[in-house]
Amino acid sequence: MLIIPFATLLAQPRERVARTPALNYDWRPGFISITELTGALGLASTETELSQYYYGITTLAGYQFTRNIKAGAGIGVHSHNEGLLMPLFLDFRLSMNSQELVPFVAGAGGIMVDFEDLQATRVFINPSVGVRYVAAPRRAVTFSTGLMVTTGVTHQRKSFINFRLGFEFKGK
Repeated sequence: MLIIPFATLLAQPRERVARTPALNYDWRPGFISITELTGALGLASTETELSQYYYGITTLAGYQFTRNIKAGAGIGVHSHNEGLLMPLFLDFRLSMNSQELVPFVAGAGGIMVDFEDLQATRVFINPSVGVRYVAAPRRAVTFSTGLMVTTGVTHQRKSFINFRLGFEFKGK
C-alpha cells in the first residue's frame, strides 16, 4: 500500500508550468506554518474515558523540501469528552503534482500529554488523506480526514475518525 503513493508521485511530470504566480511560489522550498482545527468521533468501544470524541487546534512549523514533500513538528490542544490532552508530534506530507487543488497524503505521530496524570500520557499515529487549495501567494487552505489511534501503558487502544480544516502559510 505504501508503494502506490510513491509510484504515483514519481510517475508524474516534473516540468509542469504554474498557471498563476501563487502556484509558482507554492512550488518553491521554504518554511511553512500550518494551523488546523480538528474534530473527531470515537470508533468501536467508546465507553472508556477520553474515547467518545475530541476537538481542538494544532499548529505545525516545518519545511517544504520540494514541490511535493513537507515535514515538521507540531503542538496542540485536544479537548476530549472527559479531559484535556496536548499532542506533541511530527508530521510528514506528500503532495501530488497539481495546480490549484492539490491532493496529499499525510502521516503524523507523537505523544499526547495529560498534565493531570502524566502516567496517562499516550502515543498516537494519525495517517490521513486530504486536499489543499492554493488561495493566494504563500497561503493555502487544507481539508483532510484520517484515522487517529492512541494507546498508552495504562490505557487500552482508542481510535477516532478525525477531520481537519487547516490554514497554511509560507515564509518569504
